Amino acid sequence: MHTQSRFHYIDNLRCIALLLGIAFHAALAYGPYFRNVWFTADTTNHVLFNYFANWSHLFRMPLFFVIAGFCAALLFNKRGSRHFIKNRFKRVLLPFFIFIPLVFGLTFHAITWGLGFAKTTPAVYVVFEQVKDLPISTGHLWFLWNLMQFCVLFWLLTKNQKAYNLVLSWVIKPLFLCALLPTIITISMLNVAVPFPPPDKLYPELWSFGFYGLLFLVGAGLFEHKDKIAQIAKQFHWLLLLATVSTVAYFYVLPPAFTIEQVIDAAKTGSSAPKVIAFVPVTTQTIAILSLTAVGFIAGYKWLNIENSTSRYLSDASYWLYLIHVPVLLYIQFALINLAFPALVKFLVSISLTMIIGLITYHFLVRNTAIGVLLNGKRIPLTNKSVQATA
Repeated sequence: MHTQSRFHYIDNLRCIALLLGIAFHAALAYGPYFRNVWFTADTTNHVLFNYFANWSHLFRMPLFFVIAGFCAALLFNKRGSRHFIKNRFKRVLLPFFIFIPLVFGLTFHAITWGLGFAKTTPAVYVVFEQVKDLPISTGHLWFLWNLMQFCVLFWLLTKNQKAYNLVLSWVIKPLFLCALLPTIITISMLNVAVPFPPPDKLYPELWSFGFYGLLFLVGAGLFEHKDKIAQIAKQFHWLLLLATVSTVAYFYVLPPAFTIEQVIDAAKTGSSAPKVIAFVPVTTQTIAILSLTAVGFIAGYKWLNIENSTSRYLSDASYWLYLIHVPVLLYIQFALINLAFPALVKFLVSISLTMIIGLITYHFLVRNTAIGVLLNGKRIPLTNKSVQATA
């Protein structure tokens, strides 16, 4: 076991990935591509939000799981296997069980309240009228449920040091990163809709293990072999070119938006699997995911390895902000739904107010309370350089 200086770029990247989720969910209301699937779909919309939401969706959570894997290996090296799993139960699983009834209760109230005065009811509510037995969903807290599953498997891997070293040395080899990783992810997602949905079921979804689970392992491998990060960083411009080209190609082959009939069918079956496998869109999506995630990670490594009071505060607050942002966003977007403001204005107002409410509640109700300790651990002064980033 060993102790190293804090990886500030990991803190900052995790913060950005989580805060980007707020912008992503806000954009769903104003992108016509999502008019049949989002709770606050607004008749005032613009195609710009289609591109922003679909683009950010490609890499924000993949990047988060790479970071989570990095932090998992960091914590294991620092404190050992037993402390690692205890920490993950406390910081991941316990918040999941605490916040899911709170978030779902507020979400239900926000929807009930909003539908009471919305002049135009978003199309997705037809689903609730026609499908009485909706499958149980973990909502936007799916990331905690999946992360805990990956952490348990990672903990089991740490029990065999030889296997641990072998696996984490393999997942950062060029052959794996350039050939096996995209192949496995593509195969895992062949029976999943494009754009890929959240793995939000209570039961383990195997495609998530072949996608987010592998990226988690890659992140752990990058921690154990940190010299590889500098080597990969040398390919930044080529990866940026690949990310740009693959993203443009992805938008070109992106399937049409879900019809309301498809949404109803997916709700009845509990699956959005396509009837015909779309190999080209799935493959293009995989290349865009991996290249954008790599670009994001390297950009953080190169330019975000800094710490100041603002970045540290936002890093601490981002977990709380992400946990509670969906119901807050719904209240705000329902309040705006009848107003004849441009979509960009509604988007900016909804994000700004969500952030303000989130930060105020964090500062006064969370930061210096038991909830803050639960989510982020005990806060350490900026001058303490021996403490590392944790997931």
